[in-house]
Amino acid sequence: MSHSVCIDPKCAELVEGRAATCPKCGGPMRSVGESPGRGIALLVIGLILLAIMGPVTWALLPGLLHPGEELADGSSFTGTAAQARMVLILFGLLLGFGLMAALNGIHMIATRRQSWVFIIGSLALAALIVGAGFAFVWSAQGP
Repeated sequence: MSHSVCIDPKCAELVEGRAATCPKCGGPMRSVGESPGRGIALLVIGLILLAIMGPVTWALLPGLLHPGEELADGSSFTGTAAQARMVLILFGLLLGFGLMAALNGIHMIATRRQSWVFIIGSLALAALIVGAGFAFVWSAQGP
């Protein structure tokens, strides 16, 4: 079943079916797909990202917190302290993005609405991930 949502973020009225004008504020509406279906997809993607990046981050955390030092298990992170910080920042942003996706999915399943907070938050995290990735690549190349 399709829905229509008011394009005014202050209103964001959601109605079942297709509607050209908002019954609440009279503004234009746009058609959206089934929000619970997209919410389930977001929840699954977020949980997969958390399930993969969480253990990876946990396993690498001791070496990244103590770069250049040999750990009890004989492993060590051979990069610089700045590179270790950058990896931790990138991993943290990826975990944050996974959490944001999962929470957005839960919100969409529960309310059948999109939240501008989640949309803007997800876009901001995605931009930060891309920026951190570029910064990591540039710092790894050296002078």
